[in-house]
Amino acid sequence: MAEDLKTAAAWAKDLGVAEKKLKEALKAAGIEPDAKKGVCAYYSKASAEKAKKALK
Repeated sequence: MAEDLKTAAAWAKDLGVAEKKLKEALKAAGIEPDAKKGVCAYYSKASAEKAKKALK
């Protein structure tokens, strides 16, 4: 099963939040990337949603 992994920037666009705020929320919540490819960090939908909830 291939999980839907996207960068923080892509999730920010999909979730309708500012990229900077989502990245800060991911860092503040201590959410690690679900996958890394070189310097790019990829997050699952669950991780992105968790970070979005932390914004509120």
